[in-house]
Amino acid sequence: MDLMSDLGALALGSRLKRLSDRMMKSVSEIYKNSGVDFESKWFPMFYLLSKEGEKGIMEIAEILHISHPGVIQLAKEMEKAGWIVSEKSGLDARKRHLKLTEKGWKNLPQLEEMWVSFKENNEKVIRASKQNILLALEEIEHFLDNNDFKKQYYDTFEEQRNLSIEIRLFEEKYQQQVEDMVLGIQNGEFGLGLTAQRQPDLHNLKAFYNDKGNWLWVALNKKDEVIGTIGLERLNDTQAVLRKMFIKKAYRGKTLGLAQRLFEILLQEARKQNFKEILLDTPLVTHAAHRFYERNGFELISNDAVPDNYILPKGIELKIYRLPL
Repeated sequence: MDLMSDLGALALGSRLKRLSDRMMKSVSEIYKNSGVDFESKWFPMFYLLSKEGEKGIMEIAEILHISHPGVIQLAKEMEKAGWIVSEKSGLDARKRHLKLTEKGWKNLPQLEEMWVSFKENNEKVIRASKQNILLALEEIEHFLDNNDFKKQYYDTFEEQRNLSIEIRLFEEKYQQQVEDMVLGIQNGEFGLGLTAQRQPDLHNLKAFYNDKGNWLWVALNKKDEVIGTIGLERLNDTQAVLRKMFIKKAYRGKTLGLAQRLFEILLQEARKQNFKEILLDTPLVTHAAHRFYERNGFELISNDAVPDNYILPKGIELKIYRLPL
């Protein structure tokens, strides 16, 4: 189990720090094994001073995009270790400038040789991944440069609070709302030309789900309007079918995470019932749904692989998926 990985976007900052700590610890150990008492966290400032000569505290903070106190803390550590020295500025005695010591210049050739290997090793790590993490970091930094994180949080918090989405088991009073939403998406968005009568799991929801011991959850906004659904049908003791997963367009996307919330509730019930696999069918044209299911571990199977009592929609090109539990 990896809690921070499971938390996803919620632990983004913590996960980036964990990755940073892991890499910097290894780098510091390599320095130590090479006979150099140098810490990896000192690298940006040391590199800057080695290339551009002495710099003021504020200037370093602006160039490296780190806080003024952060620069002071690093400077104290590096000065204590004998790598840099702090001197009064010739132009303003109130300001202090940092520069490399004799020890710093003496060890620079060895450090530069090591940096070449560090860079190549880091590039190997990047090439081994499907996405370029450097480009992703640049995009995140650019976004944060142009969007105040705290303001965005409070805006999002207010948005979430206003939406106040509740998920509960289906009640008969929501029949018409569910029917209208599902048909609106099926026909309005995807042009499938379906009716409620052609869908046993929609025409009479109470009969199909409540009365047969199946499950249908509805997502409701603060106005008690149905904005999403997901259903679970028992086929036998080991197999179940995911049915009627629909979300209104205004409530889709990763910001709210409603699709994932609905799916997690269904998954929890499926495991509670000791089902061994979940099956589902989805129209060929619903590409976003395909990506969602595949991202959550579903694998594509042929139509012939479903049990005989699995009711497949007629007249629609489908993809069939299964998820082993």
